[in-house]
Amino acid sequence: MKPVKWFNISGLFDQPGLNMETIVQALRRSELLRNASILISGTALAQLIPILLRPILRRYYSPEIFGAYSVYFSIVGILAIVASFKYDLAIILPKKDKDAINIVFLSLIINFFFSLILALVILIWKSKLLNFFNISNEYAYYLYFVPLGIFLYNLYSGLNNWLTRKKKFFALSLNKFVRRGSEGLFQILFKYFKVPQGIIFGDLIGHIANILSGFYQGRKSGLKYSKVSLAKLRYVTIKYSDFPKYNVIPSFMSACSFLLPAILLNKFYSAEYTGYYDLSRLLLTIPLALISTSLTNVLLQSLTEKYNKGKSLLKELMLVFSIVFSICVLEIIVVEFFGIWLFKFLFGESWGFSGEISQYLVWAYALNFLVTSFSAIFISLNKIKMLSLWQVFYFISILSLTLFRNTDFMQFIKIYVVIEVTCYIVMISLMIIAVAKYESKLTLNYSES
Repeated sequence: MKPVKWFNISGLFDQPGLNMETIVQALRRSELLRNASILISGTALAQLIPILLRPILRRYYSPEIFGAYSVYFSIVGILAIVASFKYDLAIILPKKDKDAINIVFLSLIINFFFSLILALVILIWKSKLLNFFNISNEYAYYLYFVPLGIFLYNLYSGLNNWLTRKKKFFALSLNKFVRRGSEGLFQILFKYFKVPQGIIFGDLIGHIANILSGFYQGRKSGLKYSKVSLAKLRYVTIKYSDFPKYNVIPSFMSACSFLLPAILLNKFYSAEYTGYYDLSRLLLTIPLALISTSLTNVLLQSLTEKYNKGKSLLKELMLVFSIVFSICVLEIIVVEFFGIWLFKFLFGESWGFSGEISQYLVWAYALNFLVTSFSAIFISLNKIKMLSLWQVFYFISILSLTLFRNTDFMQFIKIYVVIEVTCYIVMISLMIIAVAKYESKLTLNYSES
């Protein structure tokens, strides 16, 4: 047997079949990119709706209102991660559709009881929670909608992963358009009727429309609850128990790490500062919203399929990397040179401060876009424990921000960016290691056969 060399990432493009000509040909033929383009185009059209409406809404609703909404959004985003015990991620993995359908129903049951218990907690300890999150009584109603927001978010997450499993990428794009269209329409209507709760009402209506569309598309693609049985529910609960065992707490920590800054800013400074940060986050995560989520869905399906067949992942990963990296560089250049002017032009003079802090935040969000696009690597290669270890590291790093609560606001933002960039560099290193080990194993198996 010939000795096998360790996989060399630096020599990747020297390998046969990875020159520029074959890369261009692969771009044209790639099923992954074809599926991704369908999902991304639909997502882009859908996301254009809230993006185009933001200048209108930001001129009507104050930074304080958006600050309170940002805290609501962050709480929902953090708790929604654990509401189904991460079983929704396992929907794509089973070879049999019957097992996947039972996982969809299992995640729905867990999500319902989690949201119900949370609603009781909020009713009992409302005043203490308002004080903890530094939410004024004027915006107390935001807290009551948290359980509903979590339930709706996770309900569609299960439907989304089922449609991803069935490669129904056009349906996914359509659902995103329905969601954002409904949200935007009602937020504008509430604006003209002068309903101060219009932002959150529109968000919830968008979720409901998304779910109705998702149920319809799911039924068309074979999602039949007649295939659910108690025996199968027990079977999938045990078989995929690694997701709640090893991924719930780390994923909760990871979500906290991404969304906690808005809560900390509201607690340490004010809802006004949080509102400025929220607008920066909204614009800087446009690539994340338009492209990354879609790429992750398609990559998860494609990489899992190749992993199950024992095929190399390198060509598709490098194709996607070239696109994502170019977008990251473009975003950094635009925000660094035109950020302040852009925010003032789109949202008014009063929002120029958001452009100023965006010049720092863009480095963190560009790297976040890069690593999120490839997060499917850990799931597809069954490296859940590796991902979990990083999520713990990320959470501890972000939690260290509480040590800087007495610093100047801009200094706090700079410290946050340094922590984010460091954590994402570590994650990129882990991704390279995971892929390198898998490719080396393939080479070893090939040489032995």
